[in-house]
Amino acid sequence: MSETARDQATTAAGEVTGSLQGEPSVTSGDTPSDAVHASAPGAVVLEPPGATGPVLRIEVTARPEDVQVVRAALRSWLTARGVPRPLLGEIVLAVDEAVTNSVEHAYRGRPPGPVTLTATPEAATTRITITDHGTWREPTTPTDPRLPIRGRGLTILRAIATRVTITPADPGTTTTAHFPTT
Repeated sequence: MSETARDQATTAAGEVTGSLQGEPSVTSGDTPSDAVHASAPGAVVLEPPGATGPVLRIEVTARPEDVQVVRAALRSWLTARGVPRPLLGEIVLAVDEAVTNSVEHAYRGRPPGPVTLTATPEAATTRITITDHGTWREPTTPTDPRLPIRGRGLTILRAIATRVTITPADPGTTTTAHFPTT
């Protein structure tokens, strides 16, 4: 990422903070013998046959307190893969924004549903997919420029990832981002 893009992402992001805790549920579709548990509760690291490396899969409920669980699992998984610290921080920030979008927008006006993250290693990148089963909401431009902390999630994600695809469906949204990891 260029210095300019990094500065824009950092400025747009502000500081990502919070003392969030959660009890996520995991649905991997694989038997327990196929999974190795990561250090964060609710995370499962899978080694599917033919994979180029372990795949992280975690499903949480779209609640603010579960965003921290996703961050911790992803941070642990990226660390285990040897991703350099500056890149690791940028990836966690961008993914935090994408997951937070699902938490805040997908299930508005109804009970929170699942948000699933899958991180798959590729040659010199990592592909991360975030899926929810809620309702897609078109991004809007903040009406008050004095509120710079809102509406920056997709900008941050696009500044950090090398490629981003957002696919709205009925129901749900799938966001796929590719990040450099070397």
